[in-house]
Amino acid sequence: MSGSPQATPRTLADGLQTFLALDFGLKRTGFAVGNRLLGTAQPQGTIAAEGEARFTKISEQLRAWQPDALVVGVPFHPDGAAHENTARVRR
Repeated sequence: MSGSPQATPRTLADGLQTFLALDFGLKRTGFAVGNRLLGTAQPQGTIAAEGEARFTKISEQLRAWQPDALVVGVPFHPDGAAHENTARVRR
């Protein structure tokens, strides 16, 4: 159609971009999934695992959701100071 704007694959991909957000804890890791199209994120529960088992379960979620990007929450005290888990998450 001449003169009609058409979506290109890149603009479609930008609009449908999916994110997996992780909120790490020592015993539980919360995760949520969101996308640019709706501009929202929906909680998907928690991963109850410690140590390396936690990363195995996160890998399962990555395979299931196949996100375009990860968002990792970095925790701080209410006054903005870092604490033990801040360094763990950054690592």
